[in-house]
Amino acid sequence: MTENAVEKARKAAEAAAVKLAEAEAVEAARQAQVATERAERAREYDRDLLSRWTEIAADARDSEGDATFKYDPNSMGFLEGLIRFAAAREKRRIVVQAAQNAESALEIPVSHRTVPVGDRFYSVDVAAELTRIVEGEANRRAAEFSEAFEAKRNRAIKGEVE
Repeated sequence: MTENAVEKARKAAEAAAVKLAEAEAVEAARQAQVATERAERAREYDRDLLSRWTEIAADARDSEGDATFKYDPNSMGFLEGLIRFAAAREKRRIVVQAAQNAESALEIPVSHRTVPVGDRFYSVDVAAELTRIVEGEANRRAAEFSEAFEAKRNRAIKGEVE
């Protein structure tokens, strides 16, 4: 390669490096803007959750039917009723925990927080084997609910309209 060809290649490489640096700077600025927008949507979502968490928790609890366990042999099996009761309890816990996390994320002082701290525990008074079955099914349903609940939050943060 001649000295002239090397110089041309060096200038082309320098020009390409400048273009790359400019493109990277534009992309970094775009990514920073996206991150800022997502952070603001996360704060908006958390503020909305805090304003309505009791309603959301009640809806989650009621999604399984009656808030109290009542065995009706004509409409449900015994195990299904217990599963509904346990799943509703767990769904409410998920919403309360999300509201507690929102208060923390929004840096609300402890003295001004309104979401109760600590989980309520309701024992399901059945033999150990039935308890294991009921809680396993309730955890499965609660996990589905939790995934859907988190997906809704992520869609809101991404700016996707529902």
